[in-house]
Amino acid sequence: MKKSFMYLMLVFAVLFGAVASVSAQSKALEKDVKKRVKELKKEGWKMQASTSTMDYALLKYRMYMEEDEENRIALTGIATGKNVKIGRENAIMSAITNYAVRAKAQVVAKMKGIMSSDASLTGEEIDKFGAAYESAVNAKIGGLVKQHFVLVKENKDGTKEFNVFLSLDESAAKKAREEAAQEAKRQAALSDLSEQVEEFIGEPVEAEE
Repeated sequence: MKKSFMYLMLVFAVLFGAVASVSAQSKALEKDVKKRVKELKKEGWKMQASTSTMDYALLKYRMYMEEDEENRIALTGIATGKNVKIGRENAIMSAITNYAVRAKAQVVAKMKGIMSSDASLTGEEIDKFGAAYESAVNAKIGGLVKQHFVLVKENKDGTKEFNVFLSLDESAAKKAREEAAQEAKRQAALSDLSEQVEEFIGEPVEAEE
């Protein structure tokens, strides 16, 4: 009976500790979100076509991202224009294009790093592969991004600036990069990709600085 009581007390202690930890993390996140929202509003940003408040939208977004930090990638895109629909779409394309550019740069840099030990690859072939790979990644990633919310800011010249918050599932993005690499290999007329290069393709794209 005594052992059962001690075990029950231990379970309660563990559960209470876990709840306290989650509560502390939630409060820290809310505090961070409030600080960021204050900065955004000061810069002139407002929610675009939404019934949600900026605080709620950003908190929901941050919670979603932190639920699976290893697999959910944050993407943001910014574009300027007068037409709301076109401006938002351009901001989304900006985020996708930026991701594709970073994916290409990461792989090309690593391929050129092993070029000296791999006589089957030349600098020209790598550049050709890189350009085809960037284009293919750009085309494939578009259908995988999830839009969360959009901010808009009025400029003095009458144009609007759009800031879109997106996310990307890494497991789906990895598959898209692998397919893009195979397409790029065919376009660049490379006979084969080394195991090292295939590993580079599989690595997550480094985040924006």
